[in-house]
Amino acid sequence: MIRKRIALATAAATAIAGALIAVVTTAGPASAATISQPLRTMVANLPVATEVRTGYDRDLFNHWIDADGDGCNTRYEVLIAEATTTPSVGSGCALSGGQWLSYYDGATWTDPSDLDIDHMVALAESWDSGSRNWTAAQREAYANDLGDARALVAVTDNVNQSKSDQDPAEWVPSVTSVRCRYITEWTAVKTRWALTVDTAEKSALTTYAAACTNSTVTVVTAIGSGTTTSPTTSPTASPTATGGSCAGTNATDVTIPDAGSAVTSTITISGCTKTTPSTTSTAYVEIIHPFRGDISIYLYAPDNTYYILKSASSTDSAANITATYTANLSAETTNGAWRLSVRDNYSGDTGYLNTWTLTL
Repeated sequence: MIRKRIALATAAATAIAGALIAVVTTAGPASAATISQPLRTMVANLPVATEVRTGYDRDLFNHWIDADGDGCNTRYEVLIAEATTTPSVGSGCALSGGQWLSYYDGATWTDPSDLDIDHMVALAESWDSGSRNWTAAQREAYANDLGDARALVAVTDNVNQSKSDQDPAEWVPSVTSVRCRYITEWTAVKTRWALTVDTAEKSALTTYAAACTNSTVTVVTAIGSGTTTSPTTSPTASPTATGGSCAGTNATDVTIPDAGSAVTSTITISGCTKTTPSTTSTAYVEIIHPFRGDISIYLYAPDNTYYILKSASSTDSAANITATYTANLSAETTNGAWRLSVRDNYSGDTGYLNTWTLTL
């Protein structure tokens, strides 16, 4: 039955996610990749970012759909695939004679109405973690993901409602023996869809994973993952700015249009006693985007001389940018308006500049 779910995912990608297919064919960074890593490594590689709930609406995720047109929508496809006793399928995909095990609580059910189909990573949690930047087709594909058996799971309805949109820092199954399975599946789904984690979530996953067998987890990416090329500068985890009048930060979000014109964010330096910037001036940049390879970043000095901090790359399909770029700006005048110019060079998705810090 798992094979059927994978086949249905292929049909769904063709039938209902035209925009997603367009991403794959027109934006090189969007191509799928297979990632195989030990559990603890995969957890460690989950990018950390602040969650953003602004704008969330469950209706932005179209579900449940009948991707292959067989009369059974995604909910019923999961029920059929996960039944421990195969049900009979009647008119309108009515199921009878089946049996299901809800692994979250160990309960067994024979009435499909007693089960919910849980999005392993809830729709709201996915929004907080990055799907707010996706296209409608990508969100629909996520909400109906039959391509990975870990993405959707049939569980006792009131247990699913108790879980709600909580992450593993807030909720794990009551059956302790399945918690390693749960956090492995959570990590796999976040990796498959290039979703971020918040600090508490990362800490909880790390703690749980340390107590689990460090088995290899294999994921076929659906968005924003795959082979990552190293930037020409060395990324760091936090701004290198030390403050003072020779440094500044602009934390106003700036939307980056899909395959559109460059957008800018300005930091004005004034009162700096240094006439010229350092030969090792730095620009710390945080950008939320499904495919960082789409993004090019230029730094414009007050006299409009520009410096290329990052070029677009069709082979870099990882998500988000958190990096410190070093540049020799000693030919410039320190005080004045410095502009960061960011452009999305491929079509199919959008993102935003979160914050940047310039230290001269």
